[in-house]
Amino acid sequence: MKNLYKIITLFAIIFITGIFVTVITVNSSLNKFESQEKTVEVQKDTLYLLKAEKKTV
Repeated sequence: MKNLYKIITLFAIIFITGIFVTVITVNSSLNKFESQEKTVEVQKDTLYLLKAEKKTV
């Protein structure tokens, strides 16, 4: 009976350790910040420029 408790305790420790390692691994992979830099070129609208020229003239 004593050996049965040792075996159950060993499997419980292995099981809990596995869950703990899995949780840490998943959390570390979810916390990664992948910076995806997107470059956007700002272009002035030609209609806006034409209207601005008409107002100044």
